[in-house]
Amino acid sequence: SKVRMGAQLAAGTTVMPGASYINFNAGTLGPVMVEGRISSSAVVGAGSDVGGGASILGVLSGTSGNPISIGENCLLGANSVTGVPLGDGCIVDAGIAVLEGTKFYVSEEEFAKIKEANPSWSVEYKDIFKGVELAGLNGVHFRQDSTTGQMKIFRSKKEIKLNEDLH
Repeated sequence: SKVRMGAQLAAGTTVMPGASYINFNAGTLGPVMVEGRISSSAVVGAGSDVGGGASILGVLSGTSGNPISIGENCLLGANSVTGVPLGDGCIVDAGIAVLEGTKFYVSEEEFAKIKEANPSWSVEYKDIFKGVELAGLNGVHFRQDSTTGQMKIFRSKKEIKLNEDLH
């Protein structure tokens, strides 16, 4: 693992040995499990898990210059890439890239559930949203349909809990 000078890690953050990397001017806001990469200017909320090989892009790598924040109690699956801010309680499945231009399908039913969890999200239903349009939303689960390859979003109600023995 590598934590650069200038990274700010809150008490209870666990940085697993191996490929973990936290750049300068990046950090955590509480107990976080880090098995992946947190790039410059990215901030991760308490109770979140940055899975093995997962990358949170920063202002120096892959975003349009906007800092990325990951909310509380989020799970970034192994080898996922996140390039937009996520609200609380989000899940990015393993291998998924949530970038500004990534297009995600949402059903009307799931749209209603996501909108209910995010009352200030003032958009009308459409079946395809770009990642940038989903920035900062709470309780979104990002998935890929294994039969069609289509990227989809669902309302997540799964509770993410860190292993207390490690924090």
